[in-house]
Amino acid sequence: MSTLAVSMPRVARGLTLGAVLAVTGFGLATIPGRALAQQTSAEFSEKYNAGATAYKAHNLSDAAKEAREARALAKSPLEKQAALKLMMAVSGASGKYDDEAEALEGLLATDGVSAAEKVSFHKTLAQVYGQLKRVDKSIAEWKEYIKATGGSPADWDNLANLYGASKDCPNALQALDKAKGGKAGNESQLKIEQSCYYKKDNDKYLAVTEEIVHRFPSKLAFTQVLRGYQDKKMDELALLAVLRYGFEHDYLDDEADYLKYADYALDVGATAEAQKVIEKGLAKKAVKAGDKSDRLLKQAKDRAAEDAKSLAQADAEARAGKNGESDAHLGLRYFNVGQYDKAVEALSRGLAADRVARVKRPDDAKMVLGMAYARLKKKAEADKAFTDAKSDPRMTAAARLWLGA
Repeated sequence: MSTLAVSMPRVARGLTLGAVLAVTGFGLATIPGRALAQQTSAEFSEKYNAGATAYKAHNLSDAAKEAREARALAKSPLEKQAALKLMMAVSGASGKYDDEAEALEGLLATDGVSAAEKVSFHKTLAQVYGQLKRVDKSIAEWKEYIKATGGSPADWDNLANLYGASKDCPNALQALDKAKGGKAGNESQLKIEQSCYYKKDNDKYLAVTEEIVHRFPSKLAFTQVLRGYQDKKMDELALLAVLRYGFEHDYLDDEADYLKYADYALDVGATAEAQKVIEKGLAKKAVKAGDKSDRLLKQAKDRAAEDAKSLAQADAEARAGKNGESDAHLGLRYFNVGQYDKAVEALSRGLAADRVARVKRPDDAKMVLGMAYARLKKKAEADKAFTDAKSDPRMTAAARLWLGA
């Protein structure tokens, strides 16, 4: 028998098995040098040392060849461990995940590998299987690792992602709870929850999607929440507020959404707003010129021109009366033409204690008031108006959306 330094080239003479394994990141410092000499053959040492030298020189193809040949010659548990660890190091450095998985599987089945090392190998193998898209095997290895260690939030997160990829929602949601540890989830975690709740629990789906819109805003997230509200048959005034939010953030892309928005705006008397919506949709080529869009645009333009002529008279009449509904409608008309300071004045008057009783939809008036304040860059006042609107169940979801903006 021989030490592993016997057949090393002169430049590496004296290199021991423990030193070579330390280079690869897996030392055998607990095994005395005499034990190394007793458990390694000259034939094995020659191949192993050649592989280790090639690895140190970053000649990975030769290192892989010599490591495999060393493995074929390995007889003792120590030789098997050494060859497999070298194989693992070389394949990991070269990105050959199939070879790395083979080496790790071999190590887990080899006598003499310590319990602590096996725990580490389970984690590495879980990551390697993940790279290979072998989801079931990656899950099994993460479970072994977590069973031994309890798992960090990052470990549970990896497991949750794998369960999500395999459409195992019960286990994915349980793993997410461990990953989050009572804290707010990150975007990836929220998307797993969203996927699991889709078409299974619409309330939870909408709650998660709203959170994504607020914390990780995107056109896709808004579209998803909008479709969820439409499926739920949301109140039309609330849906108008949602469409306004989408328009405000340039999230609208679908022709049907532009046309519905314009229709709703015309219904409530926001004629100039309807005109602006159709014109923007046409400019973005989201809306195609045709019978419906042409008709809506003409109707919006004609009515907007008429409304502009009567606005001053409507203002005078609203101020003179005590009808909160007149004030609320006037506020909407001012909002409609972009006169947000006057919109705030009229809406606030209509919502005052002596007038609010006659306002048909105080929740909608409060939403428009919040939007007007938002356009005036008065966030605190806007948030208060949206919070007040949220108390009406019909407007709760829309108000939450604007509050999170």
